[in-house]
Amino acid sequence: MRWQAVLLAAVLPAMLAWPAFAADFELTALMEMLALVPAAKDSFTETKHSAVLSTPLVLKGTLVYVRPDRLEKIVLAPFEERTVIAGNSVTIENRTLKQTRTFSLASSAPVSAFVESMRATLAGDRAALERHYNVQLEGQPEAWILSLIPREQKLASLVKRIQIAGVRERLKRIEVEEAAGDRSVMLISPDQP
Repeated sequence: MRWQAVLLAAVLPAMLAWPAFAADFELTALMEMLALVPAAKDSFTETKHSAVLSTPLVLKGTLVYVRPDRLEKIVLAPFEERTVIAGNSVTIENRTLKQTRTFSLASSAPVSAFVESMRATLAGDRAALERHYNVQLEGQPEAWILSLIPREQKLASLVKRIQIAGVRERLKRIEVEEAAGDRSVMLISPDQP
């Protein structure tokens, strides 16, 4: 019996401290970690589930982020397409169809808010995130999930929820659930040389 009391006395403080440690990871800490990343280049596999598709569409390619506001999504398969968002400009170049189009983010507030969710997360810009979304963080630095629920009705009519999962300053998974029921899941891994 005495050894049980000694074990309990040794383990109990650690058990009681665990919830306090777990609660220490807050949105501010995550944003500070993300803000330290000046640029990133990663591979992705995105699976799009849609009512109009008989089977999910699987895209593979590369993601590039350069502070403060440049995002690139380079699709390599099953077709070739490059989307570049820099400042307020979006350029989509579909090499397979040999088409290029450019438009301003200002032309669509919901699209602008959606793009901002990605840029603000990557930049660690909490104020920009909270301008467009109700933000909730769960987990620890080694495994976190950021849930974004649109504040504005126009955006909510397109996007129901965005969940971004990561490890420390690295994004690992982005799931977008659209209001119409379609969804996409993007798995992100370090870029292969």
